[in-house]
Amino acid sequence: MTRKTLTALLILALSLLTINAAKKNDELHRMGIFISNFTEQGMYEIDINSIGNADLVRFGIAHNVINNPKSTVKKCALPDCEYGPSLMSGSSVAQSVKKYFDLDVNNRTVTGQPEAIYDGDNYHFDARQWKDDTVYYADVQDVRREKGLVHMEGELYNLNRKSDRPAYFTAIARPYKWQGKNTWSILSLSVEWK
Repeated sequence: MTRKTLTALLILALSLLTINAAKKNDELHRMGIFISNFTEQGMYEIDINSIGNADLVRFGIAHNVINNPKSTVKKCALPDCEYGPSLMSGSSVAQSVKKYFDLDVNNRTVTGQPEAIYDGDNYHFDARQWKDDTVYYADVQDVRREKGLVHMEGELYNLNRKSDRPAYFTAIARPYKWQGKNTWSILSLSVEWK
């Protein structure tokens, strides 16, 4: 081989390594966003086999309050909104649960704190009660694939102070398609505080 050919092969190999590293970083970033959809609302322990319907409803409401408020949270039009000034359709809640858990939710009233009253079409609640003061996002640092599942590990970090990393997490998700896009559905999430 000539020197020119070797140089061209070396450049090609370095380019492929750079492309692969960029793809891996993009995937880690997308996985971090996926896990953050749970941690940003304080869901630190998830087991798909034991999660209750009320937890799924709470997830669907909180997810939309945090990430889609303009398109999903409406103001109650009644002069005296007995169950809170905010409304959200049951279909918006069900869609978020399906997207992130690949489960069907039974739209029902959720008691306790925060509370959401279901009227057969919409949830009535106070959106201000559905946001935490401190929000933790996920930094996925390691990924492995086993038997069709994706195992993710990393650290949680404070959204307002990224150097504040108070916990490690492990998660298992199943790859699947949501509305034609490749994503994951959560199977388990466990957080260990430092």
